[in-house]
Amino acid sequence: MLDGDHLLCHPVFAVELLHNAIDPVDYRRLKADLEHGFAWVWPDRSTAEIAVGMQQKMATSAPTAQRVKTADLLIAALAVQLDVGILHYDSDYDLIRERGGESLGSEWLARRGSLESTKERAADARRVYSRALGRRMVQLQDDADLEVWPKLITWMDDQLRDRGLDVPPPVDR
Repeated sequence: MLDGDHLLCHPVFAVELLHNAIDPVDYRRLKADLEHGFAWVWPDRSTAEIAVGMQQKMATSAPTAQRVKTADLLIAALAVQLDVGILHYDSDYDLIRERGGESLGSEWLARRGSLESTKERAADARRVYSRALGRRMVQLQDDADLEVWPKLITWMDDQLRDRGLDVPPPVDR
């Protein structure tokens, strides 16, 4: 795809990629690759309007569904605007495609989880579980979450003790 000039670069993607540079030499190399290897596309007011509209549809489709990364939403909005697909390695695009209310073509660069180390997969799983817990706690009404948190913290403290790990001080309400 790169050889055939089929890939476009959104500036938000470029900033995210360059953020991950490991040193100045790596930064310059990545920046040169982006400048010479991709046609750049630029968002405008319509892009922002599409992004906000997609976010609104997501927010009204399920609790916390709109909580995808802002960068991913902006990239998806420009793809919708230009009627192009997204080649990605990020599950946010699946959620945007399913709940954003726009026709968005998206394809995984590789099978999910196949490009990560064991440590990265564990970190990703923690993010997924943390998000799932947060969504469930948001749905609890009438301060029911205030009943759940102490039980959850007590269970976690027991797990820490069982493993011989330090237990943080009690929660100060």
